[in-house]
Amino acid sequence: MYDIIFLGGGPGGYEGALAAAKKGLKIAVVEADKLGGTCLQRGCIPTKALLHSVKLVKQIKAAAKSGIKVENFSVDAAAVKKQKERVVNKLTKGIELLFKQNNVDLIYGRGKITAADTVTVNEEREIKGKNIVIASGSKPAELPFLKVDGKYIINSDTALELEDIPESMLIIGAGAIGLEMGLIYNYLGCKVTVVEILPHILPGSDIELADMLEKELKKQKVKIFTAAKVSNPTINNEEGSISFDFQQGEKEWRESFSRTLLSVGRIPDSRGLFDESLPIETDKRGFVSVNANLQTGVPTIFACGDVVGPPLLAHKASHQAIAVVDFISAGKPVAHHPIPAAVFTFPEFASVGLTEEEAGAKGIAIKIGRFPYSAGSRSNAIDEKVGLVKIIADSENTLLGAHILGAEAGELLPLLSFAIARGMKAGEFKEVVMIHPTLSENIWEAVGEIGGFSIHI
Repeated sequence: MYDIIFLGGGPGGYEGALAAAKKGLKIAVVEADKLGGTCLQRGCIPTKALLHSVKLVKQIKAAAKSGIKVENFSVDAAAVKKQKERVVNKLTKGIELLFKQNNVDLIYGRGKITAADTVTVNEEREIKGKNIVIASGSKPAELPFLKVDGKYIINSDTALELEDIPESMLIIGAGAIGLEMGLIYNYLGCKVTVVEILPHILPGSDIELADMLEKELKKQKVKIFTAAKVSNPTINNEEGSISFDFQQGEKEWRESFSRTLLSVGRIPDSRGLFDESLPIETDKRGFVSVNANLQTGVPTIFACGDVVGPPLLAHKASHQAIAVVDFISAGKPVAHHPIPAAVFTFPEFASVGLTEEEAGAKGIAIKIGRFPYSAGSRSNAIDEKVGLVKIIADSENTLLGAHILGAEAGELLPLLSFAIARGMKAGEFKEVVMIHPTLSENIWEAVGEIGGFSIHI
């Protein structure tokens, strides 16, 4: 009998498995596809590999400003795809090696929990576990009037394959996935249009920074329509196009595209994961219900990551899975910290904790510290002057939220994530010595505007 069986080999399943194995526990992972899950195979990693390639295109086009002239360069989409695949394959093999080194049993197949201690694989093989962790992740959602056909209508999974670069593409949904994929195709030569039903891109994010990012994306020739709707899709096989009716306020028009990318969120991959006789509940969307320690209605069956609900982020899944292992092995309660997030656009957008709008809705009296990238020494030296660090604190200067638009925003945010999780005050940052010149100084200055010690603003 295994100590823990993980259903799913994505960030939650494989990192939880390795954490448990390193504690000397006997572990199995049941995976229906490839290790790494959506993040490694169809999401975070391949997307960032492609973004790295197209960012080079952006830098080449801007090189003349720095005195470097590059003439007659070309983009080989097939080679870009191969580089993406090399990255994914290397990391997949790395996980497989770690499993072997730590004696984690990898069982391929679709697992179903048929009893409190039993997982049935492919409806034939039974394995037993003292504990079971559901880490099955999520999959792309569709719209009632628009279903993926793989030709005219695609989702993020198929968009990453770069089988061909269409002349034009409509992206429905201006979340992280839609914007990142939009930039990839934009720099590969496709005319990209993004439509979002809500008033701002990146719904739920800090509005001030989201609006700044929208302006920058438009400068990069990505067309964006917010507070807009599309309807009445019509496929024209002779022309090889799909057309939609658009409505934005009083304005209405019809437009055709070579392809449409659905980027309207994700749904939990929870159907058929457990026998209906078990007291495991899901909400109307299919997310598995859990308590504070991520236990389902069966105390020895846990769930973590995308399958338990938003935010649907790989690092949330791995953090929760490791916390579940600590709870099982040592009885340590699961801690719930603010989950940081990043969007790897040009420039990047990263955030953690409360936004200005969320704090206002809660009736919290706040202070805001801002520092523009244009005032930073390193920002100017590397010609990354577009951006803003925005810090939210309460009336006692306790940090509540941090939002960064700018170069390397994702790399800069963890220090602020730690500070917010620990309830630090702005004044404590005065003693943090940042290296000069670095982008991290922008953080110090923004916090300093709240704490009263900023220098360059």
